[in-house]
Amino acid sequence: MQRYCLILTVLTVALSSTDCQAQWYGRWGRATQGTTPYSAAVNSQAAMAMARGAAAANYARAEISNEQARSLYLQNEAAFIQMRRENRDAIDARNEQRKQQQKEKAASRPTPKPVSEIFPPLSSDQLDPVSGTIHWPDYLMDKEYAADRKIIEDTLRTQAEFHPNDRTTKIIYDAAVRMMHTQSRHYADLGPENYANCRRFLHSLSVEGNHAQEKMK
Repeated sequence: MQRYCLILTVLTVALSSTDCQAQWYGRWGRATQGTTPYSAAVNSQAAMAMARGAAAANYARAEISNEQARSLYLQNEAAFIQMRRENRDAIDARNEQRKQQQKEKAASRPTPKPVSEIFPPLSSDQLDPVSGTIHWPDYLMDKEYAADRKIIEDTLRTQAEFHPNDRTTKIIYDAAVRMMHTQSRHYADLGPENYANCRRFLHSLSVEGNHAQEKMK
């Protein structure tokens, strides 16, 4: 009777315990982990599911970061394009303003005088317009001027006979300019007064064709 009561007491204590875990016996005796093969498999699957969930969450966060970076890139690109457009518009506006100022400045300038008004025609004792005979100053009779003198004399006679035109005007002008270039090398020999007189003569001679054409109008 006492033995029966002892067994009943042990069972009661065992059943009333709150730390009751399943135990299994392997090849080497009782295991001390407090798990079964089934529960270990379930725990492994749960851990794998948690890892997959964490990976999916990380992937989602990475996608969000990529979208944010792409959005910022597009915003920066749009801002850059807008800045370039504003700079171009500002440059165009400045150029247009500069052109307008130049037009206004040019319009305010007096109308330039024709060359024939700047340099008066040769006097009648220097050039006979009827025959085309020219009387050269002594300081233009050197042999350095001989070739251009003949060109001008022939052209003046042709102009007097057949009327002036653009071709004869240009021939006279070019020859007179060449003579001025030659004369510029002899400033010391001519002296200031003779040099100035010679210069005035050649300037008037260079536009003689222009004066002759204006008289024909």
